[in-house]
Amino acid sequence: MGALDTLKRLKGVHFLSPKDEKVIRTLREDYGIPEEVIEEGIEECLKEVNPLRRKRYPLYRCIKKVLELYKLKKRKEKVRFDWLEKFNEKLRFVEGFINISEIPEPESEEEAERILKEIERKIFQRLWDSLEKEEKRKIFHKLREVKEEDEELFKELVKDELRKRFGIPYLSLYIE
Repeated sequence: MGALDTLKRLKGVHFLSPKDEKVIRTLREDYGIPEEVIEEGIEECLKEVNPLRRKRYPLYRCIKKVLELYKLKKRKEKVRFDWLEKFNEKLRFVEGFINISEIPEPESEEEAERILKEIERKIFQRLWDSLEKEEKRKIFHKLREVKEEDEELFKELVKDELRKRFGIPYLSLYIE
């Protein structure tokens, strides 16, 4: 069926907004999430929303649910991956932004993921602080409706904006 068709069916519409289409495209292309996981995540997310409100429910609020589901699916895969190798690969991407010799060697997959998230947080804080006020204002203006509704999601979307501007990869063992 496809994520677009699933979303149309659940929202009860014939056409999707450009924002909703962009969210699905971002999940597919930028995050590399398979279509079936996007469909399942959207379905789980929208089932929690009152059917009368689904038509106007912004899809960006489902991103977190889709990412959580993708992470769970990756962890449950029978094929184990070398998480330490993946961890070191991700560190090589950010060598120019941080001193990687100061980063401790993780003892477990969970600790590696936590360390990557902390590195990501520090990098994005530095990048945000280095932006000129006008650039920050543009980002705030672009994402103002999200900020009013969900502060945590707003922060994630700001990260995505900075990620695109500075070419920072996703620092997660589970996202390519």
